[in-house]
Amino acid sequence: MKKKMLLCLVIMIVFVLSSPAHAASPISSSKLISDAKKYDGKSVTFQGEAIGDVMKRGAYGWVNVHDGEGAIGIWAPMSELSKIKFLGDYNFRGDIIQVKGIYNQACEEHAGDIDIHARSIAVIEAGKQVNHPVDQDRAILAAILALAAIALFIAEKRLKGRQIRMDQV
Repeated sequence: MKKKMLLCLVIMIVFVLSSPAHAASPISSSKLISDAKKYDGKSVTFQGEAIGDVMKRGAYGWVNVHDGEGAIGIWAPMSELSKIKFLGDYNFRGDIIQVKGIYNQACEEHAGDIDIHARSIAVIEAGKQVNHPVDQDRAILAAILALAAIALFIAEKRLKGRQIRMDQV
């Protein structure tokens, strides 16, 4: 009987510890901001698209990470930031990264800004170039409007030229 109880207890512990509630699931930027006091100074996992530029500051640097709701500055060693290959902008979708580190509601080291001091960065999904196809209908319309504007400009200059000559007569 004791062996069955012990086996049941072990199985329950395994299920509880492996459940998603105990996994370090990423926290959203809106949750970090709205519950800032709760997470201040605590270890957090944050995930999103690396955007903008990596701003090197000696052996460390900054990168902004946008999770679809907002962006948070990440302070990390350059050895971790060098894992990022694509940064999001108009032409690129940035790497999706997962950051594990300490959340700061008002970081004393960085002028009171909200940030995460990363211990580790992992690239979850590689970024890629974004193609922006040209809409043929809009391109044709733009060309027609440009030609019409040029024609009106020339017509207006000719009319002004004739009006000046008529005034001199």
